[in-house]
Amino acid sequence: MDRCNRLVLLMCMIVFLSNCTDVKKQDKTAVEIAFNKSNQLDFPFIGHGVQWSAYPHADSNEADWGFLITDEKWEELYKRVDFVNPHIIRVMDVASWRYFKGLDKQNQPVLNFETQEVKSLCKLLDYCQKNNITVLFGEWGAPGFWETKNKKANSILKANDDRWIDMITQYLDYLILKKGYTCIQYYNLVNEPNGYWASTDGNWEEWKEGYQKLNEALQKKGLHKYVKLSGPDAVTQWNHPKHPKKAHDWVYSTVEELDSITGLYDFHIYADQDLIRTGNFISYLTPFSTAINKTKKPFVLGELGMKYSGALNEENKRRGEKDPYAGPDDSSMFVYDYFYGVDMADAAIQSMLAGVGGAIAWDLDDAMHTVGDLGGKDQLKKWGMWNILAEEFGNLEVDKKPRPWSYSWTLLCNLFPPKSTIFKPIYSVENDSIRSVATTYKDQFTATVVNQSKESKLFQLTTNLIKNQKTLYLYEYSKENKPVNSEGFPIATRKIENDLRKEKITIEVKGESLIFISTILIK
Repeated sequence: MDRCNRLVLLMCMIVFLSNCTDVKKQDKTAVEIAFNKSNQLDFPFIGHGVQWSAYPHADSNEADWGFLITDEKWEELYKRVDFVNPHIIRVMDVASWRYFKGLDKQNQPVLNFETQEVKSLCKLLDYCQKNNITVLFGEWGAPGFWETKNKKANSILKANDDRWIDMITQYLDYLILKKGYTCIQYYNLVNEPNGYWASTDGNWEEWKEGYQKLNEALQKKGLHKYVKLSGPDAVTQWNHPKHPKKAHDWVYSTVEELDSITGLYDFHIYADQDLIRTGNFISYLTPFSTAINKTKKPFVLGELGMKYSGALNEENKRRGEKDPYAGPDDSSMFVYDYFYGVDMADAAIQSMLAGVGGAIAWDLDDAMHTVGDLGGKDQLKKWGMWNILAEEFGNLEVDKKPRPWSYSWTLLCNLFPPKSTIFKPIYSVENDSIRSVATTYKDQFTATVVNQSKESKLFQLTTNLIKNQKTLYLYEYSKENKPVNSEGFPIATRKIENDLRKEKITIEVKGESLIFISTILIK
């Protein structure tokens, strides 16, 4: 090739590469997202959190697996949860796991609050109290429901049994007044009471009476100054075939009939990919939040997880059956996959846009529960951010270290503080695969964008919400980039030098990823 031809070729390559670079820089290709004071959403924001149980299979020498949750394990858990920084923790238990020792000859409960199992629970509550974390406390169901052997006619089987109400009240008196766990701010009577799997078996009237009785007992004991009831805790995607009250009506009836004694509203949802990735989760939640937010009381998703449908559901079953430790009927094997972190974050963002004050992720740790909580080591409920007892279950690195979805959930918890004010976006171009939300807290600002499409997209962010010039930090959760510290938790990708008060910021969000721009530096 002669010199002239080489020069022509070089010039063509320069022009070509220059044009390729310009595509990213051209602001006219970017979708504008504006956050303005006029687009403020009015509801109480508690913040996002996790479900954390006190390891009933490993909390004492008498436990199914022995006393595996040692002080060293608790210290490791404390260190990890420090990074996650949850603002609400749901702690559910069974009386016989901790303090209920059966019935005496008069069929009255025998209680012991000084057991090792209670002491193990206190390790969890110590952390919450020290770190000022709101605790949603409760019991999975009536004590007799959990008796696997020799159930008797006088067992405590009903939510409205006065004996159970008295047990709960005595226990809360011990934990809150004697032990000082004022972090316990809400109480949950029966998990998913509208389900056939619940001790109430979907009986609204039984649950309602128990709820009212417990309120009266708390008032009588003076505990109402410290702890309020949370309800209905129903799972809204499933209607009981034998009871006329629909799942949705458990929520509406709680608002209409029990608001005066309810301090926190919550229900559960396990969404599939279509509900989340299309953005339709917002419209699903909005009727509930519209009714609840009229009460001016906080509302959280008491359990949030992903249950995939179609081919992904079949793949989940296949993986669960192949895993020697997983309970395939109640595990989400995609917690090992990157995309689970995008879907969970998207669900939380949509909940905020729908007026929900927080989401409690199910759950923190594989080592907490087994299917039916019978203790089978081959029946772990694999939903966690990790397995703190990984060495007992195959000793795999993917179980020892934080899993991908812990990354995005840690960002949500750290960058959206409690009592934040929430702002919805204004888009220059609507797109069903894009979600965005912003928050302010005191002088801090955070905005996030999730891109569920497969293609990278450019966005221009503008806002009038920032009062003073502060350094901005970019956090990214993408397949190509999710930087971590030495413990495997998120750190900022880079600083952003632009002054968002005065100029637009153009940012690329890769396909199937999310970014946060925040004045908060996660340390």
